[in-house]
Amino acid sequence: MDEFFGLSMTTIMIVLLTVLAVCLSAVAYVALRNRILFLMGLRNMPRRMAQTVLIVIGLMLSTLIISAALSTGDTVDYSISKLAYETLGHVDETIQPGNLQKDASSLGDSGLDVEADQYRDFQQAIKTANDPNIDGSMGVLFEPAPVLNPTSRLSEPYVELTGLDTSALEGFPDIISANDGRVLDVASLGPNEAYMNEKAADKLGTKPGDTVQFWVNNEQHEFKILDIVKDRVLTGVANDKHKEGIVTRLDTLHALFGHDRVSFIAVSNRGGVRDSLPLTDAVENDLRGIIQNSNLRLGLGDSKDDGIRAAEEVGNFMATFFMILGLFSIGAGVLLIIMIFVMLAAERKSEMGMARAVGMKRGHLVQMFLSEGTAYNILSAMVGAGLGILVSFGMAYIMSSIFASSDFGVTIEPHFTLRSLAIAYSLGVVLTFLTVTFASFRISNLNIVAAIRGTAEDKRPDRRRRIRWWWVVIAIPAMIFPPLGLWFLLRNGLGLPSPWILSGFGLFFGGLLFLLGLSSDRAFPFALGFSLIGAGFARLLTLLKLPDRPVYTAVGIFLIVLWGLTAGGRLEFLFGTLSGDIEMFFLSGVAMVTAATFVLIYNSDIILAFLTRIGGAFGTILPAVKTAVAYPLENRFRTGMTLAMISLVVFSLTMMSTMNFNFDRLFLSDESRGGWDVKIEENANNHIADLDGALRSGGSSAPEQFRTEGRVSLGGGASSTEVRQEVNSKFEDYPVVGADKGFLENSSIPLDHRARGYETDQAVWQDLLAGKDVAVIDSFAVRRGGFGDSPYDFKVSGIDENNKTFDPITLEVRDPLSLKSKQVQVIGVTSLGASATFAGLYVPDSAFLEVFGEPQLSNHFVGLKDPSKSKDVAKDIESTLLTTGVQAESIKAKVDEDQALSRNFFYLMQGFMSLGLLVGIAAVGVIAFRMVVERRQQIGMLRAIGYKRSTVALSFLLESSFVTLLAIVSGMVLAIWLSYFLLSAPDFPTNKNGYAVPWLQILFFGVFTYVASLLMTFIPARQAASIPTAEALRYE
Repeated sequence: MDEFFGLSMTTIMIVLLTVLAVCLSAVAYVALRNRILFLMGLRNMPRRMAQTVLIVIGLMLSTLIISAALSTGDTVDYSISKLAYETLGHVDETIQPGNLQKDASSLGDSGLDVEADQYRDFQQAIKTANDPNIDGSMGVLFEPAPVLNPTSRLSEPYVELTGLDTSALEGFPDIISANDGRVLDVASLGPNEAYMNEKAADKLGTKPGDTVQFWVNNEQHEFKILDIVKDRVLTGVANDKHKEGIVTRLDTLHALFGHDRVSFIAVSNRGGVRDSLPLTDAVENDLRGIIQNSNLRLGLGDSKDDGIRAAEEVGNFMATFFMILGLFSIGAGVLLIIMIFVMLAAERKSEMGMARAVGMKRGHLVQMFLSEGTAYNILSAMVGAGLGILVSFGMAYIMSSIFASSDFGVTIEPHFTLRSLAIAYSLGVVLTFLTVTFASFRISNLNIVAAIRGTAEDKRPDRRRRIRWWWVVIAIPAMIFPPLGLWFLLRNGLGLPSPWILSGFGLFFGGLLFLLGLSSDRAFPFALGFSLIGAGFARLLTLLKLPDRPVYTAVGIFLIVLWGLTAGGRLEFLFGTLSGDIEMFFLSGVAMVTAATFVLIYNSDIILAFLTRIGGAFGTILPAVKTAVAYPLENRFRTGMTLAMISLVVFSLTMMSTMNFNFDRLFLSDESRGGWDVKIEENANNHIADLDGALRSGGSSAPEQFRTEGRVSLGGGASSTEVRQEVNSKFEDYPVVGADKGFLENSSIPLDHRARGYETDQAVWQDLLAGKDVAVIDSFAVRRGGFGDSPYDFKVSGIDENNKTFDPITLEVRDPLSLKSKQVQVIGVTSLGASATFAGLYVPDSAFLEVFGEPQLSNHFVGLKDPSKSKDVAKDIESTLLTTGVQAESIKAKVDEDQALSRNFFYLMQGFMSLGLLVGIAAVGVIAFRMVVERRQQIGMLRAIGYKRSTVALSFLLESSFVTLLAIVSGMVLAIWLSYFLLSAPDFPTNKNGYAVPWLQILFFGVFTYVASLLMTFIPARQAASIPTAEALRYE
C-alpha cells in the first residue's frame, strides 16, 4: 500500500518518525538534565506489576487498532496485486473495439469483437513500428460453451473456449503446465486438441488424456485435453465470474464458430511479469499513436497497471475504512489514557504536594509524569503494533473464508510491510505522548496544602491575569493554526480565564463550521458546528452562575434530539439537503455519547436514589447498595470517563448491527424479487427460442411448476449498449435491457420513484407493455454515494431522492457498432432492493430491436407456483438443458448468498470494532484496582462497624455494575434512537419495510460487556474483602 488518505505512505512515515524523534528527544532531555526526576518517574513501574500490566493494555489499544488497519490494507493490496500479476502474466495492455475517446471494458465482457481486417492491420502496424518497448501482440478469442466430461460425468454450463493466434505467440510464455511448470506450445495442438485450466479441471474432474464434449449452436464437438495449465487470462480466465477455460489454436475456434474475429488483442511489454509495469504509460501512448495513424476502430482496454492500481485503491480503502471504524476505539483509548494518569495523580497526591512544598515546580511534576508515561508508552506501542499484526492476520483468514465462495475469487494472504509497522508504532507513540502531556499539565496544577492533607481542593475563582506581551508576540506566528494562536493570545498573553476562552471557542468556531456546512451543503461541518455551539453555550450559562444540572441536561437532550432529526432529514425544510459519508458515523457517536454522558452524570443522584429504593426491598443487600451508589457520585470525572468509553463502543456496535439487520430485510424481502423465482441465463452460442418447449422435449417436469414466464434481451455486455442524458455529452456504458410481453405483464418489481401522471407502479409498467418509447431505470443510476451507489459511472440527473415523483427524463440509447440511437423517456426507478437483481435501463422489446437488432443474449425469468422449490427447479432446468449451456439459479438463493457475503463482512467490521470493548473493560479493571488502594481505610471502617467480607465484595461489584450497565444502556438507546431516524427517513431505501432492531445481537454485546467487566472487578473485590480490619485502619 503506497498511499493513505491520499498521502504517500513514505512521506507519512518520515513525518511521523520525525515527530517521534522530537517527542523522545524531549524525554531524553529530561533524563540528561534532571536525572533524579526521570528516575522518580520510572520507579513506580515495578512497584505494582498488576497495575503496570493494566496500564500497558490500556495504552496499547490505539496502536493495535492503527497497526491492524494498516496491515489489513497491506494484506488486501498484496493479495489482489498478486492475483493480478498471476492472472495477467505477460499481458500488459489490451486492445478492444472502441476509439481514442472511449476505453473498452473488462476482458470477455464487452460483447464486442475485433474484426479480422482491424486485427490484421493492427498487427502490420505494430510490426512496422518496431517499438523496442513491445515484446509482442496477439489476438485472443473468447467463446463460451457448455462442457461435459464423460469420464467423470461432471459438467459445467459456461466454459470460456480460448483461441490464441499461434503466429504471434512470441512474448507470451503464459501457457504453463500445472503439473511440471513447463511452458507449453499451443501451436503444436491438433484440430481436436486443447489444454484445460485448473479451475475448469477442478470443476469437471478432468485429467490429462480425457476427452471432453462441448456444444456450439447446439451441435456436439470434442476436445482431447493434453494437459492441465495454470489459470491465466490466456487460458480462459475472462473475469471474476467466469474463470473456467479451455485453450487451443485460434484457427480451430474460427472453424468451429464460423467467423474470423478476435475478442481482444493482448500486448506484452519488454521485460517479465512485474518489471514490465513501468513501461505501461509509454507503451499506451505509442499504441494510441499507432491506432490513430492507422485509422483503426480500436481503443485501449484494461491494462495490468489498471489491475495493480485497483489493488492499491482497494487496499487503501480497506485501511481507511477500518481506521475510521477504529476511531471509536482510539477515542475510547485516549479517554482511558487521560483517566489512568489522573488516577495515578490522585494516588500520589500527597507525595506531589510534599514535593511541591520542598521546592519542586509544576514543570518538574510534568517532567516526572512525562517520563513515566513515555516508558509505559514505548512498551505498550511495541506490544500494540505486534498484536495489531496478529489481529490483521486473523482478519485475513476470516476475509479469505468470506470471499472463497464468492465471485471475487481472491485468496487473501496475510502480509505487512515494515513501513506500515513503523507508521503504526510512531503514530501510536505520538498520539499517546500528546495525551500524556495534556494529562501531565492537568494534574500538575494542584493546591499544595490540600494535596498534603489529602483533602479536596477549594474551587478557586478564575481571575484575569496580567498581560504578558511576549506571549502576545508569540501568538502572531502561531496564528497559522488559529486555535493555538488564539489560546496563546487570550490565555497566556491577555490572561483571560480559560473557561471563558473555551466557551468562546465553542461558540465562535462552532458558528463558523455551522455556516460553512450550510454554504457547502456538507453535513460534517454543519453537525460539528451545532455540537460545538451547544457545548459552548452550556458552559457560558454555567459561567453566568446558572445551575449546572438544568443547563447540561437541557442542552444535552437538545443535542441528542437535534442529531436524530438531522440524521433523518427532518430539518431539510430549514437547512436544505446536506451530504455526508462514513465520517458522520464517528462524529454522531462522539457527539451523542458526550451529550448523554453529561445528562446522566448530572442526574446520577436521581438514578442512584431510585436504585437505593429498589435495594431497600432486599434488606440483606441494602448496606452494600448504599455504599455502592455513594462513590460514583463522589468522583463525577472518573464515572463520566468510564461511561463515555464503554458507551461509545457499544453505540458503534449497536448502530452497525441495526443497519446491517435492516438492509438484510430490504434485500431479502419478497418484493425485491419482483414476482420472479428463477433466472435462466442463455449461452451466447446456444440460443433458446422456446424455454417451455425445450424443457418438455428434454423430459423435464419443471414447466409444470411454472406460474409465469418472461424474457429480457441483452446486448451481450455493458460496453455493447451506451446511454447518455445530455445531447452534447458523451455516451457512457450502461446495460440496456429489452423486456418482452411476458416479462412486463407478470412483473411486480416495486418502484421508488414514478414520473408525474403515473399513480401506480402498474401504470408505469403498462406503458412499457404498450410499446411506448419509455423506460424504467434502476436505483443505482440515481443514488449519489452512500448505500446503493452505482457500479457504473453513468448517473441520471433531475431525480430527487427525497421526492417520490419527478418530471420524465429523456435519455438516448445507442449501439456503439452500428451507431443507431433512439430517445426514450424514463418514467420509473426500481427500488434499491430490486435493483440488485434487475439492474439496467429497461425498455420495450420493440425499442431494443430497433436500436440493437437481434439480441446477442437473453435471460429468461420464471415465477413458480411454489416459490420454495426454486432451487430444485433451477437445478432441473440446468441439468435438462446442459447441452445448451444455460445457467439457472434461484433468485432468492442468489440474493441470500450475496447478502450473506455482505452480512459476514459486517460481522468482520463488528469484530474489529469490538476491540474497543477491551478499552472499556480495562477501564473498569483499572478503576477497580484503584478503588481498593484508595478506600483501604474506608474498607477497614466498614468492616469495623459490622460489614461482612461478602458485603464489601458485593458493594464493589454493584458499583461496577451500576457504571457498566448505565454505559451499555446509554450506548444502545442512543444507537437505536439515531438509527430509527436514519432508517425511517423518507429518502432512505429501508423506509418501506419498517424499522426493526436485532435484539439478540445487541443483547449479546451488552451481556458480554457486562460479564467481562464483572470478571475484571471480581479479583479487586475479593482483594478488598480479604483485607484485615486492623491493617486497613492503620493504612496511610
